Amino acid sequence: MQILKHRTSRFKDNGISTAENNLAVEELLEIYIDDSPYAITMRLPGDDINLAAGFCFTEGIIESSDDVMSIKHCDVVPGERRVLVYLKRKPPAQPGQRKERNEYVSKSSCGVCGKSCADEIYGDIEPVESFHRIPPGDILTLKDLFETRQTVFPLTGATHSASIFDCEQKLLAFSEDIGRHNAFDKAIGVLLREKRTEEAFLAIVSSRLSFEMVQKAGVLGLEILAGLSAPTSMAVSMADRLNITLIGFLRNKSMSIYTHPGRILNS
Repeated sequence: MQILKHRTSRFKDNGISTAENNLAVEELLEIYIDDSPYAITMRLPGDDINLAAGFCFTEGIIESSDDVMSIKHCDVVPGERRVLVYLKRKPPAQPGQRKERNEYVSKSSCGVCGKSCADEIYGDIEPVESFHRIPPGDILTLKDLFETRQTVFPLTGATHSASIFDCEQKLLAFSEDIGRHNAFDKAIGVLLREKRTEEAFLAIVSSRLSFEMVQKAGVLGLEILAGLSAPTSMAVSMADRLNITLIGFLRNKSMSIYTHPGRILNS
């Protein structure tokens, strides 16, 4: 269940009336890795397996689906609120990783809170080497397709969305969640489990373009990351370093290109 009905009181035109509003469901999800608690996030129920897979990938816990033995809901915990991830190998050691990091139980879905040091935040992400061009008009068309896929947001106004396309502008994955990072991880998780991460070319997200969103795009190897809202200074700096074309304020007839505009303007 992703939507709940709720009776509200509405003030409009100097009068008060009763109404029924749709609420996006927000529930806790625990992610366990090899039977040890690793993360807690608040999410829109659904696509939990893809969320856990994408999270492990963008966190650097796994490099591909081949590193995963299984991902499943815990039968002991009711309501599908815990996902168990079992790995075929131990996670790679992160630069500057402290021993107590392995005992860290929960962290925000932002992907940064709870990190133990700066090196662990930046990670070791290589710049994108591939270079493909796409006309700006085609990006606007993909943005329209992206918005037509949203189902929970039109009813609640409370979710974010993420979509991933290949070089031929084919939609590879789409996801919605109350958290922008979760939505992106869910879409990435789809590609990971289908072994199609190398096909990813461009992503459109409904949210602000923060550092963590660019970080996830860099781990996936995206050439273009576009958002409906604005980027932060750190996001622009990292996108520039990773050779990612960063687009903000993606609207019906306009966009702002912050880094590596050659993929768009020279098409």
